[in-house]
Amino acid sequence: MQILSDLKPGDTLGRYEILMPVARGGMAAVWAARLVGSRGFQKIVAIKTMLPDLGDDPAFEAMFLDEARLASRIRHPHAVEIVELGDENGVLYIVMEWVDGDTISTLNKQVRSTGGIPLPILLRIASSICAGLHAAHELRDDQGRLVDLVHRDISPQNVMVSFDGIVKIVDFGVAKATGRLHETRVVGQLKGKIPYLSPEQLTSGKVDRRSDIFSLGVLLYTTLSGYHPFRGRTDAKTMENILKFAPVPLRELVPDIPFDLAVAIERALAKDPADRWNDCASFQRTLDQIAISLGTPVTDGDVGRFIRDTLGSIVDERRRKLAAAIQLADGRMSSRVEPRAAASQRGDRRGRHAHAGSTPLPATFAGILPVSLDDPPPRSAAAAPPSSRRAAPITSAPPALVTPAPRPRRRWRRRVFLGVVTLLLLLCGAAFAARAGLLPVPGEVHDVLREGGEALRDGRDLLRRGLERLSALLSD
Repeated sequence: MQILSDLKPGDTLGRYEILMPVARGGMAAVWAARLVGSRGFQKIVAIKTMLPDLGDDPAFEAMFLDEARLASRIRHPHAVEIVELGDENGVLYIVMEWVDGDTISTLNKQVRSTGGIPLPILLRIASSICAGLHAAHELRDDQGRLVDLVHRDISPQNVMVSFDGIVKIVDFGVAKATGRLHETRVVGQLKGKIPYLSPEQLTSGKVDRRSDIFSLGVLLYTTLSGYHPFRGRTDAKTMENILKFAPVPLRELVPDIPFDLAVAIERALAKDPADRWNDCASFQRTLDQIAISLGTPVTDGDVGRFIRDTLGSIVDERRRKLAAAIQLADGRMSSRVEPRAAASQRGDRRGRHAHAGSTPLPATFAGILPVSLDDPPPRSAAAAPPSSRRAAPITSAPPALVTPAPRPRRRWRRRVFLGVVTLLLLLCGAAFAARAGLLPVPGEVHDVLREGGEALRDGRDLLRRGLERLSALLSD
């Protein structure tokens, strides 16, 4: 049985080969992995596994299953895609799309000394977060009924921005929805990051989509000002501030931000859910109108350029590590394949699988190198795929031994001649039988047969010459 604490690069979970660790949180670890297919196909994915000390906890297992079940139903560019839920020897894992980027948390740390994220860029990011959240909130079941999905853990760590400028909401592990397998709020235990919880999460626990709007308001306030609106020296003080105290007005900390933006964020931070935005679509519409009032629209490409410029060193380091991990994986693959190729060259045709354990390898002719679809077809006989049967080698005969192609024969002449000979033999036999008294015939017929016999005797030379001609024809 695979043990989570023993999981390392080179191990496999289902169809996926672990490449390197990426992140580790309070409940789960994230790995970079790859799926290898035929003809050089390779796809990088992220795999999430529960931490070893939580793997045997039924409650956390139910939360893990809920995340995969709920998030896999969300179809939106700004929500991370769930590819597969797997179970390898009792180890549950979630396969997600690989986001080539980093979190808002990392971005905030990098821009802290440079004046923060430019406002047009931040508004574009905020608009995308609203779009992704609205898609999650509007999730419906197979009968078209809302499932009342609420993320409940919107924070800078759970919002990623790719180096192409695409925002992705991740980690629905503590989401609330109708029909969940596990209730994520237990007496004395809160799920989510305390500084980003809404007041209703801290009290009744009865939340709807407006709880995520509060958390998003905290995220935007912190990103714009560099200060958390409610954080205290302890978790208890932070929770007290969330429940009882209003934050410092945003324009006192950042005087140059638009007034409408400050009002929109303060509305999102209202203690009473009824005083907040009704949904993320309304919040997004306001943010987009503010962005338009600033001048030139910002695209995802502009966001991506800013992310690459800001996180360039992080980008290069992560890609270097991933490339090194892939190179090591290719080396492991070659070491497993080379013995099989040698066995194939020795005539081993037992149809062995092209992978070791559960690690898929490229389907190839020789068992070593993938074949590109763009390569021209091989001209040598060695590049042809081996047959499932062992065939005798084909060699060309020396020119002196090659038999020339036979000439077409005139079969109709031979058939006519054989027919005439057969008829004459029948007549001859009948004549002999009549003369011997074995065949009673009338007198007239007897005379005819006698004359025929005489004619046959006269035609013996003709028959002999005919047989000689037949022999000559057959030899031709």
